[in-house]
Amino acid sequence: MPKVTVMPANVSADVPVGELLIEAGEKAGVEMEAGCFSCECGTCAAEIVSGMEHLEPPTDAELDVLDQWSKDPSKYRLTCCVRIKSGEVVIKAGH
Repeated sequence: MPKVTVMPANVSADVPVGELLIEAGEKAGVEMEAGCFSCECGTCAAEIVSGMEHLEPPTDAELDVLDQWSKDPSKYRLTCCVRIKSGEVVIKAGH
């Protein structure tokens, strides 16, 4: 079962395969920031501290939003539209 850890709170939760990062963070007990919930506004951008390889690849829409926010897609993802495939993912919530 995949696991997500949210920093700086340093809280974790086991989550099912395919869980959205935003939902995983909330299961860990962190109120995650988000606006549109449709991969359009960028409010939910979070730094991936480790485990990027355990996430679905970014869509073109997600890459466009990250580019608008000047966020490197090799370090940041939009939590409202990326799902966890496996393993452990550590994120830093907030901008």
